[in-house]
Amino acid sequence: VQGGDPTGTGSGGKSIWNKPFRDECNSKLQHTGRGMLSMANSGPNTNKSQFFFTYRSCKGLNGKHTVFGRIVGGIETLSAMEAIPTDNKDRPQSDIVIEDTIVFVNPYDEVDAELKAERERQEKREVEEEKATGTIRSVKSTK
Repeated sequence: VQGGDPTGTGSGGKSIWNKPFRDECNSKLQHTGRGMLSMANSGPNTNKSQFFFTYRSCKGLNGKHTVFGRIVGGIETLSAMEAIPTDNKDRPQSDIVIEDTIVFVNPYDEVDAELKAERERQEKREVEEEKATGTIRSVKSTK
């Protein structure tokens, strides 16, 4: 199931930045199994507003489409969407509307923690280098 095109043409929509954004493919997030949520695109780094859910594993999409979620409850809703008849252009014959979603795990919490740890490691390396070379590091203001 693909959605996120406000024009309904299959080629509409824009990102929050009003321009396409880069792919963020991650080897930990793959198209393995039913209910994976990914960005639809027309080629590398052309993500806008469209997204899709997988009905099954789609390993051929790995590295081409950014996985950013998965269905963890309510898989019967995906089954209901899959059962809706489509026309000869593969468009559903009745509207599919996602009225509500719940984010169970915020991936930004993990990313923020990783960035903080990397900054701390970098700072420690700089301090150790300064000790070894006898240089004085400039102090950054936090104000």
